[in-house]
Amino acid sequence: MLHIIVGDEAAKNLKAAFELDENLQGEILVLKDTLGIGDLLSTPEISHDSIRTSWWKTIVPHFDEEVSDESRLMAFIDNAIEQEEPVCFWLSPCVSDVCAYYWLLSYFKPHSGLLHTINIIGLPFLNEKGQLFYPINFSQVPPKEFIKTKRLLKEVTIAEYEVEIDEWKRLQEDNTWVRLYEGGKKIVSKPMTYFDTFIKNSVSDEMQKASKIVHESMKKITQTLSPAYIEYRLKQLLQQDVFQFNGLVEGPLKEIEVKNKGNDETSNDIVES
Repeated sequence: MLHIIVGDEAAKNLKAAFELDENLQGEILVLKDTLGIGDLLSTPEISHDSIRTSWWKTIVPHFDEEVSDESRLMAFIDNAIEQEEPVCFWLSPCVSDVCAYYWLLSYFKPHSGLLHTINIIGLPFLNEKGQLFYPINFSQVPPKEFIKTKRLLKEVTIAEYEVEIDEWKRLQEDNTWVRLYEGGKKIVSKPMTYFDTFIKNSVSDEMQKASKIVHESMKKITQTLSPAYIEYRLKQLLQQDVFQFNGLVEGPLKEIEVKNKGNDETSNDIVES
């Protein structure tokens, strides 16, 4: 069997599970991108990978990688067909996994019977201390617990393709920059400013490093999210003169200090490199 899983940390646990149960072993495609944020609207002329790379370069000015999930997926599917091996997508209750699942469906639909899932949404596991918990992604699942999930392997049915493939189309049509997980396989679209409240609640009346504000904001957010997006939104708020700050807006977070604006404080002189 071949495997698709989202994120390096989740893949690390899956690889460790291979060492405990050789029946699980197989090639792994690790999806690096997180589809819970950012532009999704690819076209016949512009590929998914190109759209995603362009978006990441928008929020991370020095982003020097190329998103390659789609190109690697196409080669992976060809390999699965050639080897006549089923493919298992590991699905957990987080926005990145559910969005990735919807994204995958259109690629696998022409190959009936190829795609399977192991879906742990709503299921309890035991942590390293033997305590019951409900993981929000596979990076939290101990390798020995992966083995117990084999019985959950299920082929994606024609009916599921017909109904659920439209969810990806809906997300593309919404094409907001923020998507939230709301239980089951439900994803809702939110405006790009959705997480600004978390940022504002992390800024105090005393100057503090912008990096600390990003860290405190991330602690308040229960969704799977890249800190790069919170950094981007914080800098957007600085450019909009929402906070008092010292430093260059385009500079590194560790060189920016931020606090709430007092009634007697004037606007910042925003300096961009």
